[in-house]
Amino acid sequence: MTSSTNQHLHPVALAENLLQLVKSLYPSSETSIADDSKESYIAKGHLQSLTGQLLRSVLGPADYTVALAESCHESAALQLITSLGVADIIGDGALSLHELSQKTNVEHKYLSVTMRSLLWHGYFEEQGEFGTEVYANNAMSEVLKTSNDATLKDAIGMIGDEGFKGSSYLTEAAQSTDERSALSHAFGFTDPVFKWMASPEQAWRGQRVGKAMQQLHTMANGNVTRDYAWDTLETPVVDIGAGIGSLEMILLGQEHRGLQFTLFDLRQTMENAEKAWKARYPSKLKQISFVGGDFLAESVEETNIPQGQPTYIIRHVLHDWTDEQVVKILRNVRAAMLSGRSSSDKAGHLPKLVLCEMLLRASSSRFVHTTSVQLLSLNNGITRTESHMRSLVERAGFRVVAVHELRAADAIVEAIPDITEL
Repeated sequence: MTSSTNQHLHPVALAENLLQLVKSLYPSSETSIADDSKESYIAKGHLQSLTGQLLRSVLGPADYTVALAESCHESAALQLITSLGVADIIGDGALSLHELSQKTNVEHKYLSVTMRSLLWHGYFEEQGEFGTEVYANNAMSEVLKTSNDATLKDAIGMIGDEGFKGSSYLTEAAQSTDERSALSHAFGFTDPVFKWMASPEQAWRGQRVGKAMQQLHTMANGNVTRDYAWDTLETPVVDIGAGIGSLEMILLGQEHRGLQFTLFDLRQTMENAEKAWKARYPSKLKQISFVGGDFLAESVEETNIPQGQPTYIIRHVLHDWTDEQVVKILRNVRAAMLSGRSSSDKAGHLPKLVLCEMLLRASSSRFVHTTSVQLLSLNNGITRTESHMRSLVERAGFRVVAVHELRAADAIVEAIPDITEL
């Protein structure tokens, strides 16, 4: 049954569908964790959609719309409590609001209102009867702790700061005659967002965004390294717009990874990446090389993209650029791929392009949709549909040979140069 059909079902029918789906995920009373299969991943997505449809059906348009509009205040509450480190301060015990107020140096009423908002969503536990305002951590609030391996603290910080403030200026950006992002309207800068975050005054933001991206990718795309056959790629693999190489850090940290990687990004980024690898993964440096350049330069020589390699990856890059810029990036990569190859090479064994990007689908989760708004707010980015992405890849002179859906927000698009254009 399609999502659009479900929208018109009676609340009881929706609830019955929801119960049936939950039972498929948890077939017995002893089952507390759904399996990790692709079927379960898809079912969880349907469950999220059905839950939203049931809530809309029960509340009706007016109540649901106000709840959606006011969800920004819940985000602000989560940001405040997380930035204060409340979960870390509570630790394994329980603290009264008065004690939390003293330890955070924040007035009682700010903590009372925001903690109560989060309590409604299942974060923390109030000890004793309602109104005691003595709180302990629970499984939900554990992810707010800095010490938790699965912490989302930096992600919440970025979403609640740059993301939240940027999206509040979407109207100004949409009605502006220039191409400044909503975030630039919010903070008053005119440089490109990544240049602004790299400035000495804002460098802490860039560092937090880097950590936030790793946390969000682990949460939403943890299976990307498991669900795609990375080991089958011909090496060396050139990662275009690699950042510090977070994908490679995961891949080379897993067993049986014999790949060689060349990270390619802006020169300053590559200097930072090399420092990060030397500090954190010195034993893996023999499998990694670093090349600085600019994938939007006017010629393939000026880009400094490594030429004539068998495999090129572009991951979480294209959503930050306009259609014309995406085509230019892809054409520069294509030129680098084919450079130095003879006609027989080009006709015989073609290099592969691997795109790892979030694609917008009818079945996309709430995370995909909210992240799309955030991308738009931060850097005028856009999450494209599969057909939109295909059209850009083909305009750049490639032929799509496969699209892989994963247990993740991301998908993998494989393409090879279309040699009919040669």
